[in-house]
Amino acid sequence: MPEPIDLLHAAIHAGDPAAARVVLAKHPELTSSLDRPLPHGSFGATAMLAAVQRGNLEIVDLLLGAGADINGRSHWWAGGFGVLDEAAPALAPALIDRGARLTAHAAARLGMIDSLRAVVEADPAIVHARGGDGQLPLHFASTIDVADYLLSRGADIDASDVDHESTAAQWMLGEVVEDDYTRSRQDIARFLVARGCRTDILMAAALGNLPLVQKHLDADPAAIRTSVSERWFPKRDPRAGGTIYIWTLGANRSAHRIARAFGHDDVLALLMSRSPVDLQLAVACELGDAALVASLTAAHPNLSRTLGDDDRRKLADAAQDGNLAAVRLMLEAGWPVDARGQHGGTALHWAGFHGNLAMTRAILEHRPPLDVQSTEFEGTPLQWALYGSIHGVQESGSDHAATVEALLDAGAPAPAVPGEVSDAVRDVLRRYNRRG
Repeated sequence: MPEPIDLLHAAIHAGDPAAARVVLAKHPELTSSLDRPLPHGSFGATAMLAAVQRGNLEIVDLLLGAGADINGRSHWWAGGFGVLDEAAPALAPALIDRGARLTAHAAARLGMIDSLRAVVEADPAIVHARGGDGQLPLHFASTIDVADYLLSRGADIDASDVDHESTAAQWMLGEVVEDDYTRSRQDIARFLVARGCRTDILMAAALGNLPLVQKHLDADPAAIRTSVSERWFPKRDPRAGGTIYIWTLGANRSAHRIARAFGHDDVLALLMSRSPVDLQLAVACELGDAALVASLTAAHPNLSRTLGDDDRRKLADAAQDGNLAAVRLMLEAGWPVDARGQHGGTALHWAGFHGNLAMTRAILEHRPPLDVQSTEFEGTPLQWALYGSIHGVQESGSDHAATVEALLDAGAPAPAVPGEVSDAVRDVLRRYNRRG
């Protein structure tokens, strides 16, 4: 029987005010726990925050009537978020009418510069205050005017947040999609670059700043191999979530891929001209440029045998990213099929985890080891596929049952039916166990 708080969570998640009303009426004891983190919520979110994230004002009012605090914050180790840090801008006025306090962080996020001035003038030190994720108000800036004002009041242009250990400019490189609105803050990032913020080659590539890319390469030619990974952006605190680039630019992305993604062909041409031939081959595979791959392998027939560790792991990284074209090109170019990436997983581990049947079949054509264990979260590719059937992101087109079947057909031993697998995978395992 579900606990009352679980029933409330389900009603909020479903956006069902009627169900939420019934739960609150039947379980008045919930009043004392409404401001605690939801048992199955994300990042320590409360019921109120969950309702705001879904834009459901009717449930917000139900929770307020039951005693929830509209100014309660999420229970996140790096710094909690408030409702105005999470709400779509169109919802913010209604929340303010209901008593939500406008912090410097929220005012910066919502572009309410007059309100921001009032908050900062009342407490000038607030520009250094940490909010959600341990971000400062500058991290939340949604307009150049807001960023300029905060800098004029002493905000540290290179201060890092706590959870992602990233600067405001690094947070601003990707497109942000929140509820029903989309916005980009690259114009603010460019403003911060012009004001002298700390930069890196990935930032320069994302912004299409050709002179800045050149400057980084001239200062450190090895920067050409920079990617969104812990090697280049190591965590100072093991609890941290990793560089914000994982979310704004994409895990494992190189400067080359970032330049292509943002349409900066001149930057990509410069990067390729400054790349050693082994890196050119890896990038050509990642970008799906079969003609360039063929040209490079024809000119350098043994190139894949000379790959360094960084380039070898790009096969596993491509599989982790779901880049089927890159995986196929790398394997055809001679990449070692057992190359390891994050968590010591091979390409086959990642194909299994994602339930990517086409990728699994492509890798199996190259006779990968089926019994190889990952170094973290120890398991074989089949075990990763079993785990992914429940705990992986169920992407469009993923088919864990067929992927498991392909691994079994290739010779992976069928385990006893484990508890945590999808029903479809359980059916496959039962069928194979009956054969035995």
